[in-house]
Amino acid sequence: MDPMEDSDFQIYLYLEMELKRLRTFLKCSVGWSEYLVLKKSEEEDDDTDEVIVSLGSLLCKIKDALDILIRDSGSVSQLENISFLPVDTGLCCWVLFEAIMEIFSRLRPKNCQDSSIIYIMLSRFNENKQVLGQEINRAYVTFSDCLSKLTSPMRDVNDLMELIHTVLDNLTDILNCYHRDYRLRSIIEPFHVRVQHLKVKLRSLKSFICFSKFGVVEHYQLQNLLIHAEIFTLKAAQFLHMFWDYVMHNIGYGDYEDVEIDILIKMDEMLQIKRDEMLQDIMFVDPFAPEIHIQALQALKASGSTLSLEMKNKEIARDFVHSLSDTLWILFANSSNTSFLVSVADQMQTLYDGLLFLRAILTNQQGTFDELREEMKDFVGDLVNKAGTVVCLLCVNGVKDGFAKETNDAVCDFLEKIKLIKAEVRNKYPVTSTPNFPKTNQLGFIDFLLENLKELTNCKLNSITLVEDQIQVFEKDLVFLRSFLNKFVDQHKELQSLQSRITKVAYKAEFFIDSLMVGNIECSSFLFETITEEMKHIKTEAMEIGESKKYNTAEVQKFTKTSSLVPSQVSTSTMDEDVLKLDKETTAIIERLTRGSMQLGVVTIVGMAGLGKTTLAKIVYNDPSIMYHFHIRSWCCVSQLYSKKDLLLQILDCITGKHCNSNLKEMNEDDLDVKLYRLLKGNRYLIVLDDLWGTEAWNMLKNSFPDDANASRVLVTSRLRDLASEIKSNSIPHTLRLLTNDESWELLKMKLFVQERFSSAMHVLGKEIASNCKGLPLTIVIMAGILSTLEQDGWEEVLRSLSSESVSLTEQCQYTLELSYKHLPGYLKSCLLYFGLFPEDEFISTRRLVWLWIAEGFVRKTELKTLEEVAEDYMMDLINRSLVMVEKRRSIGGVKFCKIHDVIHEFSVAKAREENFFQLLREGNELFTFHEAGKVRRLCIYSEAKDFEEARLFCPGVRSLIYFGLDDDRTLYPSRFSHVFRIFRLLRVLDMNQICLDVVFPTEIELLILLRFLSLPVSVKYIPPSIANLSYLETFFMRGFHRRLPDTIWKMTNLRHLHFDNFTLPSSYNLENSCGLCHLQSISTVEFYCWDNMEKITRLLSDIRKLKCRLSHCYSENTSASNCDEESGGKCNRIFALDSFSRLESLHIDTWSSFCNVFHIAFPMNLKKLTLSSLCWQWSDMSSIGKLPNLEVLKLKYYSFEGEVWDMEEGEFPKLKYLKLDSLDIINWTGDGEHFPCLKKLVLARLWKLEEVPSCLSYISSLEMIEVGVCAESIGDLVKKIEEEQMGLGNDGIKVLIHYP
Repeated sequence: MDPMEDSDFQIYLYLEMELKRLRTFLKCSVGWSEYLVLKKSEEEDDDTDEVIVSLGSLLCKIKDALDILIRDSGSVSQLENISFLPVDTGLCCWVLFEAIMEIFSRLRPKNCQDSSIIYIMLSRFNENKQVLGQEINRAYVTFSDCLSKLTSPMRDVNDLMELIHTVLDNLTDILNCYHRDYRLRSIIEPFHVRVQHLKVKLRSLKSFICFSKFGVVEHYQLQNLLIHAEIFTLKAAQFLHMFWDYVMHNIGYGDYEDVEIDILIKMDEMLQIKRDEMLQDIMFVDPFAPEIHIQALQALKASGSTLSLEMKNKEIARDFVHSLSDTLWILFANSSNTSFLVSVADQMQTLYDGLLFLRAILTNQQGTFDELREEMKDFVGDLVNKAGTVVCLLCVNGVKDGFAKETNDAVCDFLEKIKLIKAEVRNKYPVTSTPNFPKTNQLGFIDFLLENLKELTNCKLNSITLVEDQIQVFEKDLVFLRSFLNKFVDQHKELQSLQSRITKVAYKAEFFIDSLMVGNIECSSFLFETITEEMKHIKTEAMEIGESKKYNTAEVQKFTKTSSLVPSQVSTSTMDEDVLKLDKETTAIIERLTRGSMQLGVVTIVGMAGLGKTTLAKIVYNDPSIMYHFHIRSWCCVSQLYSKKDLLLQILDCITGKHCNSNLKEMNEDDLDVKLYRLLKGNRYLIVLDDLWGTEAWNMLKNSFPDDANASRVLVTSRLRDLASEIKSNSIPHTLRLLTNDESWELLKMKLFVQERFSSAMHVLGKEIASNCKGLPLTIVIMAGILSTLEQDGWEEVLRSLSSESVSLTEQCQYTLELSYKHLPGYLKSCLLYFGLFPEDEFISTRRLVWLWIAEGFVRKTELKTLEEVAEDYMMDLINRSLVMVEKRRSIGGVKFCKIHDVIHEFSVAKAREENFFQLLREGNELFTFHEAGKVRRLCIYSEAKDFEEARLFCPGVRSLIYFGLDDDRTLYPSRFSHVFRIFRLLRVLDMNQICLDVVFPTEIELLILLRFLSLPVSVKYIPPSIANLSYLETFFMRGFHRRLPDTIWKMTNLRHLHFDNFTLPSSYNLENSCGLCHLQSISTVEFYCWDNMEKITRLLSDIRKLKCRLSHCYSENTSASNCDEESGGKCNRIFALDSFSRLESLHIDTWSSFCNVFHIAFPMNLKKLTLSSLCWQWSDMSSIGKLPNLEVLKLKYYSFEGEVWDMEEGEFPKLKYLKLDSLDIINWTGDGEHFPCLKKLVLARLWKLEEVPSCLSYISSLEMIEVGVCAESIGDLVKKIEEEQMGLGNDGIKVLIHYP
């Protein structure tokens, strides 16, 4: 068990915390007179009798308390022999400090064998702590009061630095407790942001003093700074002392009054928080502190010394710049409810990016600092000083109404000098510059903006109405230019620069309008006039170009957003099975897996990227001989980003099934380890570890794989040849070879599929193109995707480009990807690059992905199809071009999960960076040194939750934020996450699906009024009515919600997809006068417990296509159980009416067992897919389902029907293609005559009693597959008989898969 979760260890940690804060007090006491009288603090009752207490007497009491602790720990105490009065307080504190360190060493868990000793010590210490605590609090008040009257600091710089370090250590302990002990989270939560800010202040103060110290500055010039720092540190120590008493009281240790209010007041005083305002002063404790810091910086500059950034000093400067960026970030985060002038907002963004760039320089992340010219190093040192001045001035003068002249001059000077350093670095270390706006699908963005401008006609915001006329002028000009581009640019490539200029102005306009809508900037009609003027100049230029090209611009058709899309003519096969089956390779791997040693063996397939390692492993994994040979099979994709828990969950998910996965996710790594080991123990198993990049993942997992000498195997795929011997000595890897020219041509023909359309000339061209692919399968299938869209002249051009120069295999693959990307229409380029946001080898939900595409604005409207249908066409086009792989198909066609090859993933990420389509930030330096936030439109983060919080990203212009958590504990509490809502105000997409937000719904979410896609996995008990402020929201995911939605949900008329774990729709709302969720396409899982308003609710969900619901009650509010027919066994005559859902195609219904078998359901006639669970109907009720004329998929799960006999009626299920029976008690499944004339797949699972199946299954000509999972062996025999009879009738392609229990 993790020691952090052990209660004994927690008690030790609490005692350690008590001793640490006592140690901090002793360090604060050094230097003061033992006769110093401790004043009564303001928090104490004025009526309390005055008791004269000196610092010396307090130290004696502390000595006595420590003496008892030492003796309780089993050690011999020397304190009882020491007399402290009269004695120097410095020596006294040193002796007590040493006593504390002795207790620490005695109490370490490895030294303390009896945990009861620690508990006794903590209890004994608490007996005296209340009196000690009150007097220590008095001492802190006295120290601060006396110090404020001094003209020189009490401590030298080194002692002060040590004191600040000690207090920071206490702060870190508190924050660690927040993560470590779930009991403390709710207690610390109200203070968490304040504690974080306090830590930033102290760290900033420490780094500032260190930075000032290494310059040649006279000591007297730093006196005010040191006094200020010492006072602030003492107050911080006092706060921590009070705060920990409060925490211990609330978890049951100690007997203290509730001092929460006093603590908050004290904290607010320290941080200069006014009761009715947000944080005003970020870095300083009193109004004069900024000037104190500026004086120190000016003294440093006036000294004339060169700030030599040697190794140690460079680290000091880096820490100082880091603290400045933290300070600036908090200023922005807590001022983001205030609107700024656009110019100020832009300068602040640039300033923050400049600080991050400077920090990156000093961290050697941008070039190598040590290799810069000496004068440039000195320049950097001076610039660090300027950065400090700029941040101090911002704290003094504020930013809302624009920069004060002094601040503006300092900011401009700093930014100009940052440009010089950037130029120097880029000259020495050239990098590809990133465009200021996304270059991908520029015309598509203009279309999206025009659509949004049309929606503004209904916008009633004052900030928009003030510039409404100008927006209309801009829209008119943009419509003209879009039409011009649509008709003209493709014919004249030299006009691409004009398109870029138009797009750049369009992005400016979008930023301005959206910022007005969310209140990020103040309305400035003058600024928008500059945008419209710029667009008019471009329009004039376009008209002149049109005239020079003899093109009549007056005849340009007006562009409309509903223009028809050209349907894909691609004929490439999309079936996963259509790969070149290398029988020798497959046979060799199968033999190594099924023969040889009985000991656990590891077989490794190695080869370069794109050779087909994963494809070969899949063929082997699904081979019938492998399925029969191994009792357990499991597939795990490792890749480069992983955690042990995720790998274990992948393996267990394959073994136990996804229905158990929710329980597994709650387990820790150790428990998952044990569970996997036990599941594999005694079974012959095959584990596939796909895409292994080193031995680390293997070392994590190997102890979970038991070796029972039963010929179990692990199959590994990797690009690394030496990995086989590193995993197991003397292991010989199976190295994949390149394809021959003939094999390459065969694969190309197979992927092109329609060989008959080839002319003889294209046949010759195809063979040459195939040979130029150099035998790499991935290159060949991508090339097939290119050729399938081209005529013969296009093939000739491709061949010429391939034959123009000799390149390596890797370069050839990259060139082919570039060529494929070039041939994509703009909207598909955006869709392909979007795959790069997801982790490598991630199985991506197709529906989720297309909903994201829609929210991003990639999908164009058409007259005959929904946005979702158009997006699915995009997906199929990418699949047909061999750029996207199908991982799992839906029951009746379509793609459920997809992915891209890791080579294409690498290409997508690189191309997205090149075109500024999105920015991917991974954990570590990449996350903490990012400094181009102003250019980012889409941001994707792979990190631990803690790193995501501490990176302090400031990207107010970001429109999409997607987060993937890498740690096991992905919990972010709302107070720590609120900056996302306050800073990222322009977000359209927020996908935090892999992070947990605890139980409190973040109220700041109402600020994100532009959101179109929201995914928040929280376990909240309440969603506020203000959620309706998100009026543009189209897709709303929230995992873990089990409550009723607010009435205001009916006002969110743009919702298209609403997916929670379990929720109820409000029925008390005035449904008659509501227009409802008229655009809602899919909803899950909604619970119906009262049916009185079903007719009204049905009307409000008129466009629903997919519904997943749970029936928890069959009675209306006005109907009692007596209304049921007792003679029918309690069967209720009420009908759950769904037949008015005229567009419903997919329906999933389950219910609670206590309400089974008490209602009827009226199904809509156009239903295509039906899943039922837990209804406990009788088989006689099946007739209403069998008569559904369009039903193609039927899944009957978990006692959806009860009874031993299902006797089918003639003519049922005329279009059924997929049938699944799971966890039913049926024994005889019979039926005379013809049934299921269109059935393609039959799935039987957990049918332990089944003895008979219909005879018609043996002669259904359409049947392609029968799958049996965890059933009695007799069912396997029945299915094998069906297989034999089908093959006897000529159906040689039928597949039978049997998974034995």
